[in-house]
Amino acid sequence: MTLKMLSTFFIKILYNYLNINMTKIIFLRHADTQKDPTVNAFLWGLSEKGKEQAQKVAEISLIKTVDVIYSSDEQKTSLTAEPVAKKLEKKIFPLSYFNEVKRGDKFLTKEEFELEKVRQLEDLSYHAFDGESGAEALHRFKKGVSDVVELNKGKTILIVTHGTILNIYFADLLNKYQELPERWSKTIFCAYGIVEDGKVVQDIV
Repeated sequence: MTLKMLSTFFIKILYNYLNINMTKIIFLRHADTQKDPTVNAFLWGLSEKGKEQAQKVAEISLIKTVDVIYSSDEQKTSLTAEPVAKKLEKKIFPLSYFNEVKRGDKFLTKEEFELEKVRQLEDLSYHAFDGESGAEALHRFKKGVSDVVELNKGKTILIVTHGTILNIYFADLLNKYQELPERWSKTIFCAYGIVEDGKVVQDIV
């Protein structure tokens, strides 16, 4: 075996080793929700369309490689994760770290909601909807990611979470804070992004 062949051989071994030991996180936004103005959005479930979307997520090839599944405390995320968990025969671990940016109980019109949302995304210190600020939510979310990675090194992790906090987190990783309102508006239900060893390899938008 020549020196060149040996070199190629060892490079392939190193590449495979790094891939095996790489921690991959798939961040998934929950499916379409059934809005109910009589209760806090924390309690909303999935619409019929959302249930169909969740079933389709379970058929994505990448999702079939998942080793462990986490969701937020909100049922819209656990309901989105259920078809995946059932297909892979895995448990869903709900963690409040991955909850949406906390908001109050007041139900807003579509126009009111969008105005408040833009202000929230343009100023992460602002407590929108009488709730948590974006900066506070980001700190919480990053702590959750850190803890989950520490427990699952070298595995493929699925985290089912929410559109606003997901956009804030990816904006932080990609340094795209100025684009937050536009990115949020383009993030569809069941959009997903991939982070490998702390680096974004697939954006959510």
